Amino acid sequence: MKQNSLRFECIDILRGLAISLMLMVNNPGNPATIPPQLKHAAWNGGTIADLVFPFFIFIMGVVVPISINNRLEKGTSRATIIVHIFSRSSLIFLLGIVLNGFPFFDLTIIRIPGVLQRIAVVYLVSSLIFLLLRSIFKKEAFQIGAQLLTSVLLLILYYILLKYIHVPGYGRGVMELQGNLVQYIDLKFLQGHLYTPNWDPEGILSTIPALSTGLIGVIAGMILLSPNSRLIKMTILVSSGVLLLFSAELFNPFFPYNKNLWSSSFVLLTAGLGILSLAFFYLITDILKSGRLLVPFKVIGASAIFVYFTTELIGRTLWLIPVHDSISGNTMTFKIWFTERLISPWAHGLDSLYFSISYVIFWMVIMGFLHYRKIYIRL
Repeated sequence: MKQNSLRFECIDILRGLAISLMLMVNNPGNPATIPPQLKHAAWNGGTIADLVFPFFIFIMGVVVPISINNRLEKGTSRATIIVHIFSRSSLIFLLGIVLNGFPFFDLTIIRIPGVLQRIAVVYLVSSLIFLLLRSIFKKEAFQIGAQLLTSVLLLILYYILLKYIHVPGYGRGVMELQGNLVQYIDLKFLQGHLYTPNWDPEGILSTIPALSTGLIGVIAGMILLSPNSRLIKMTILVSSGVLLLFSAELFNPFFPYNKNLWSSSFVLLTAGLGILSLAFFYLITDILKSGRLLVPFKVIGASAIFVYFTTELIGRTLWLIPVHDSISGNTMTFKIWFTERLISPWAHGLDSLYFSISYVIFWMVIMGFLHYRKIYIRL
């Protein structure tokens, strides 16, 4: 698709950073030497790896008001926009199912939740909420206030559900892997179709707080679109990010940071960091006009879902090809063989990291070539 619409460079750059980190997390060269910050926290707590997916959800929310307003200004009817929202979310959800089923597509055990599925649901609901509030309230301040109130209520509702609803055999308020309400609902409705036999990090109930992440992104996008000066926008973004981080710390003792549960405090933490990151790149690209060195992130961020989908397919095919190693006499996957033979001898224990970085650079080169030809693959 030829690029012919105005875009905020800071959004593509932040999304490119998120997808680059996602590639690094999902494509370790050697599972035995993965840096701790590129591993997800076992349960409570957080690492850099845990920021990647919520950042992507947040950025998707930022794009919602920009995309919809562009369409409305071009004269596109609301009905047409709604049809587009449903068709795009359906396509993204279907791509997620295809990834989960590839290559055997055994429908009896296929995983139904997933990364793309959650993106599709959050995109659908946050877009419809934005359109609805835009129809109800004429002043943007009221629209933003309603978005913020909805987001806060979702986080409070999620906490109340997990804290006070009784889970058979475990009781109330269980926040551990075994016995929490999120697990109970997924096992009740999706048993046999989860990431592991008894758990899915992108399950049904935990999509509620993920929607809050998307709505906070929508608010950030509306701030970027506002007629205020760049300095005022920066001030609002930075102060909002700091306030969210402060709120996250207050909430953390009651509902600890937890990516698996997508806990309310985790939403506040990641959204706060997301807004501050957006403000930083907005400063670099839109105010200082110094984003040239960040172009590699921009080109990979402009076609992020395509890159994610393609690399996930590669992870299920090329990386898993068995290779007989003539030196050790062992058979290993192509990815591990490539790392051990070409990187490990000189990497001094950082072979997994170097492989991941090289893989990201490889995709930056590919997408950079397409960017040079002004070709973007957006889903």
